Amino acid sequence: MKTQEQTLTQVSRTEMKNILSDVNTPQFISFESKTPQKMNKWLDYWIMIEGSKKKNPNPTMNPYLESGIVNHQVKIDIVTGFDYEDSVNGRREKEGIETPFVGGYTPKVDEDGEETQREVWFNMISKGLVTDKRTESKFYLRYQYTERSHSKDNEYLYNDNPIEKQLFEDYLVKKNTESYSNQGLDNTLNFQVCDLRNVLTITMNHVKYILTD
Repeated sequence: MKTQEQTLTQVSRTEMKNILSDVNTPQFISFESKTPQKMNKWLDYWIMIEGSKKKNPNPTMNPYLESGIVNHQVKIDIVTGFDYEDSVNGRREKEGIETPFVGGYTPKVDEDGEETQREVWFNMISKGLVTDKRTESKFYLRYQYTERSHSKDNEYLYNDNPIEKQLFEDYLVKKNTESYSNQGLDNTLNFQVCDLRNVLTITMNHVKYILTD
């Protein structure tokens, strides 16, 4: 089977934003990115003393915080341009859940353990692109994984040099595992976003876009 040739083209991030603004049907893409990792300033800022949570008088400072850690990776055969609610409802139907899912908020658990609703932080520009609600000045590629999705060349960088994750893992900000609990699914649909400022290339419709400033 003959593989269709890939076209290379350079585009600005503004041009890429405009391209993604028109993506409203599901399509497989690949992209390369360098994403700064969210890290805590201290390792053990809170400790338990006699059964109570207290501030640690001598917490361990994060030695990687100032320079930061960057995750460099290539994601292959991921999907953008999908309808989130339709996708979730498709999974709910497979799991025998009849009531329809309505998006627009994420769960938030208060100090008493009660779940409340919090509006999502972004506005939809298209099914392939979102922007932050607060300033509408940051733009994010919107995507999700499928069974055929995979990553390659995944590495962490510290001052542009490779570093093992186990050396800094304890300082990383923990991801919110409850963000998708409102779907009511055993197999949740966890869509992702990537800041366009962190994207290096996007391959879509047999065109590899090289993003420039």
